[in-house]
Amino acid sequence: MDLELITEGSAFTIYGMMAGEPVTQFLEKLRKMDDAEYARIDRRITQMAERGSSRRQDEFNDLGNGLFEMKSRGGTRIMFFYDKGWLVICTHGFVKKSQKTPRRQLELARTRKSEYEQHRRQEGHFRLILHERQQEPERKP
Repeated sequence: MDLELITEGSAFTIYGMMAGEPVTQFLEKLRKMDDAEYARIDRRITQMAERGSSRRQDEFNDLGNGLFEMKSRGGTRIMFFYDKGWLVICTHGFVKKSQKTPRRQLELARTRKSEYEQHRRQEGHFRLILHERQQEPERKP
């Protein structure tokens, strides 16, 4: 299983799963469509990496079963879960258009979390994908 390094901060290292549309690809499309919305969700990602999630429900939300979401005012959501206490694994991103988180998005996050956990138990290692100017992260899955 491949994981893509998104960012590393003083509190957490954030990875994206390379399944379906990777989080970085989703963010790049968002940047091209709506730069202001991209900036808002990018601040959440940076906040998470540097200080962890806040308790404000307009920024982060506990979805149950170990799943969480980073969110912005404009409806952008990044689904994630924690691993080893210092890793954040992002399953995917989407733009929410209704009041409730769509069941399909929750199921996708649950499935990917389960696949990650199964891979960890069976294989024990992950292939890490780094991008230009990214250094090897200190905290690895």
